[in-house]
Amino acid sequence: MDTISLVSSFLKMIFALAIVLGLLIGVMYFAKRFMQQTTPAKDSQALINIISSKYLGPKSSIVLVEVLDQIIVVGISNQQMTTLACIDDPLTLAKIQVRRSKSGPLDYPGSKMAKYISQLGFSGHKQRDNTGK
Repeated sequence: MDTISLVSSFLKMIFALAIVLGLLIGVMYFAKRFMQQTTPAKDSQALINIISSKYLGPKSSIVLVEVLDQIIVVGISNQQMTTLACIDDPLTLAKIQVRRSKSGPLDYPGSKMAKYISQLGFSGHKQRDNTGK
């Protein structure tokens, strides 16, 4: 009878786990790199800007698009894009601009994944908080 050494089995299991974790970390690292390269650029000189988007369900969303001095509300589904409304009222535009400046950067489709990856600490540089740590 061949006896299986407990130590050798344990070492094989640890080695296999290390390989799987290494591959997982590698995939997350390259996914983060890919997401950073494909994020929409924030161009203040652009004539067309996406202000906000809201996911409604499978393959459907509503997007606020700024074109020159008006904002167009666009409904996007699997097969078409439809103009829902055009906002050109100066008071409403001012309210949207104020909320836009308070909300910070625009969310892009992979932003949640990139946020989770950065929270896990797979970034190339260490971020500092306000306490100086």
